[in-house]
Amino acid sequence: MGIDRVNVTKRAIDRSQAAQSNELVRSTKKERPSSADAKSAGPSAKAKELDRLSAQIEQSRTERFNEVRRKLESGTYRVPAKTVARKLIDSNRK
Repeated sequence: MGIDRVNVTKRAIDRSQAAQSNELVRSTKKERPSSADAKSAGPSAKAKELDRLSAQIEQSRTERFNEVRRKLESGTYRVPAKTVARKLIDSNRK
């Protein structure tokens, strides 16, 4: 009569992982407010601030993009030769 250690170990691991995942589910249920509570509270001040900053960044990018586009179309967009050379050297190092 022999003992298959691989299967014994695997079953023990499976049982321990199942117990851990059940405990995790129990603990997260206690910590989280119910969906009704979350809806009634609305977005937090931090979420509103992040939304405001995100919109500000998007607006800034759009303005910069439009400025570069306008200069490219008019032929007035200039890039220093040193900057181009540095980018070429850096891209060949990779």
